[in-house]
Amino acid sequence: MKKLLILSCILFGMGTQAQDFGGKFLVKDSEFYNKPFVFSNRGETEKMIEFINAYNAMDIVKCTSYIADKCEVTGFDGVKTSLTKEDWKNYFANYKSINWDVLSIVPLRIKDSDPVSGVLVNSIETRIGKDGSVWKKELLELFVFDLDLKISKINQFSQDIAKK
Repeated sequence: MKKLLILSCILFGMGTQAQDFGGKFLVKDSEFYNKPFVFSNRGETEKMIEFINAYNAMDIVKCTSYIADKCEVTGFDGVKTSLTKEDWKNYFANYKSINWDVLSIVPLRIKDSDPVSGVLVNSIETRIGKDGSVWKKELLELFVFDLDLKISKINQFSQDIAKK
């Protein structure tokens, strides 16, 4: 019986193959229209973890080392801003503490394109203001890494967390 189970697993394994691409990029006026996505592995996940650790420690010098000279940010409220490294320096000024609890990190890029990549991060973030205010949301964010492996764009989506 054990040999039959092993043989079945081997035969089943031979009949299935992992897919190495999927989905589609559907921006019609893009040169990448209709191209699939692949996982990216240029070190984005490790960079995100380092960035998250620096962010939670409110270490602005370390945080800005992961950011491009100019970073386009679209916040959860739809407001678009272009931030320089200097702009980032005031970011933590109003907070007593920050906890960015990351649930998943998925690095992707468009197949057969340059290695610019995006990293989807699902998380719960809590910010405690110096005035005692609490900001807590579940976030889904897209971090775009440029060719130098610096964050050059952030798109943020959020939902409130239900109170229990």
